[in-house]
Amino acid sequence: MAKPDKRRTTRRGAVSAALQKRISARRTIADQTISLAHLLGRPVLDDAGTRVGKVSDVVVRWDAGVTHPLVVAVLVGVGRGLAHVDLQDVALTQARVRLRSGRQIVSRPVRAEGEVALARDVLDRQLVDVAGVQVVRAADVYLVNGPRGWELAGIDVGVRSFGRRLLPKRRICPPPDRAIDWAELQTFVPRFPASAMPGKDGPAAAAGIIGGGVQLGRPAAQLKKLRARDMAAILAELGRGQQAQVAALATPSAAVEALRQLTSAQRAALLAELSESDRTRLQAMLDGGDAS
Repeated sequence: MAKPDKRRTTRRGAVSAALQKRISARRTIADQTISLAHLLGRPVLDDAGTRVGKVSDVVVRWDAGVTHPLVVAVLVGVGRGLAHVDLQDVALTQARVRLRSGRQIVSRPVRAEGEVALARDVLDRQLVDVAGVQVVRAADVYLVNGPRGWELAGIDVGVRSFGRRLLPKRRICPPPDRAIDWAELQTFVPRFPASAMPGKDGPAAAAGIIGGGVQLGRPAAQLKKLRARDMAAILAELGRGQQAQVAALATPSAAVEALRQLTSAQRAALLAELSESDRTRLQAMLDGGDAS
């Protein structure tokens, strides 16, 4: 068994500790840190204090080169539909969202190009931690109110955070169990559609079609450090085209072990997406040939 890289472990520990410290510092100031898992379902109130809906999701803007995407909107569940409310029109807290200045909620297509809905696309999704070089699952998502405004700070991958979601929701932001800075979780970024899709078939459709398809966003060298088990976890989350992309970038041995965990039909379909040279090489290894 390979020994863990102490430098990588130390780096990941430093990143996690820094985020924990940042969140803890913000938690000492009322409503400066928000747990997404504990915000979902909270009431949305008008300026008179009357409930007009509930929090369905929080939307961030995905801009190239930005390590911590800014929050741009809240998706509000109104009846059986969704409404997209710009962040500038609401006051965001852990316990509730309040509309500013008599703002009326008007339903409209909710997903613009370049926007990511965090509950739909990040919470409970498998992501690659490039500092720890492993696959992790987001048990919670943390938002921090910084100098630029509300931003996506990081995720919590601790077991306690999963369990905490089964308990009554707190009125203040709960502390993270095992935090990872979002800057270390951008090996994959969403692949956006050519245009936003109006919501005609209920909330899921209204939230858009982002989340299933991904493309590589950070230098792919980190993928070569992933173990076969982690490679298989990634492949299980992706569409065929993205599976082929990841398989081509991984070390051949890890890719082959991951391929062996697929059904024969899935394996054949994935191999068909590869270049001829990659397909020939991996097929030879699957058949027991030379790995070189």
